[in-house]
Amino acid sequence: MGSLTGAEAWVAPEVGVSGRWDPSHARAVAPRDDRWWDGRMPSALLPPTTSRPVAAHVVLGVVALAGVLATGACGQDTPAPTTPPASSTETTAVPSGPASEVRLARVGGVAGFQDVLVVAPDGSVTGTTRSGEVDCTVPAATVQVLATAAPPTTGLNAGNDRIATSVEREGTTFDLGEAQGTDPLSTTARSLLDDVQLPPDQRTVCT
Repeated sequence: MGSLTGAEAWVAPEVGVSGRWDPSHARAVAPRDDRWWDGRMPSALLPPTTSRPVAAHVVLGVVALAGVLATGACGQDTPAPTTPPASSTETTAVPSGPASEVRLARVGGVAGFQDVLVVAPDGSVTGTTRSGEVDCTVPAATVQVLATAAPPTTGLNAGNDRIATSVEREGTTFDLGEAQGTDPLSTTARSLLDDVQLPPDQRTVCT
């Protein structure tokens, strides 16, 4: 092994079983930085070389995993909040009834009619006839025809009883002659005027 000189030195040899010095147990020591190293003990300043690669692999794995998670989080689209559709409310138009009353008049003839009726927008009928006072109600369809139907252009001279029938609405009076025409306004007016001549329990139009 050779002799050691300088900073190197021999440590005290171990004593054998026989109590004599055994040169095979002698070991050299040498300074290592500011410590003495006997060749068998690992230096306290130098960690085991195997720990560095393992720690490096662990750190690299954690960094790589964090990068994958961050990339996935950045690439994922955040769903936009959905707005419930606005509820639609269907509005059904209700036809409005007549805004003003209708006045019916029938006079003359052999029977001597003296009929004056006022038909309100709600269907109530008031007035007088040769038989007495009238207070009854007609259907909404009758009110609608009397208030909106076009006046007749023909049939005004029909009949020979010399009866004068007229309809007044919204300040305008329409002549129906003897109300013998077949148009909706003439037939509806004649039906009402004839019906109120009957006793109340026999009427079918104005009840």
